[in-house]
Amino acid sequence: MPGNTNMSIRVDSELKHQAEQILSQFGMNMTGAVNMFLQQIVRERAVPLSLSLDSSRAVYADLLAAQTDRAQGYTGRESEEVLADMRDLIEKAGQNG
Repeated sequence: MPGNTNMSIRVDSELKHQAEQILSQFGMNMTGAVNMFLQQIVRERAVPLSLSLDSSRAVYADLLAAQTDRAQGYTGRESEEVLADMRDLIEKAGQNG
């Protein structure tokens, strides 16, 4: 059975502070976030980052798509429906893993 190990990394103090504030809004801490990141690397066998020199285009494209969806009457999904879909995906991932 694998045990826990300590990691030591250097991070800009302001960046760390800002990240901790955001993570706390999700009820998470830095350790949990780093563990999730590492688990995703192992699961996907890839680094889960989207690297781009101009990410503003992707954000702008997403905003335009959302605006078009709303104009066509899309009002979103109920949170319980989203959570049920997430539970199904987690269950399926567990069966395949």
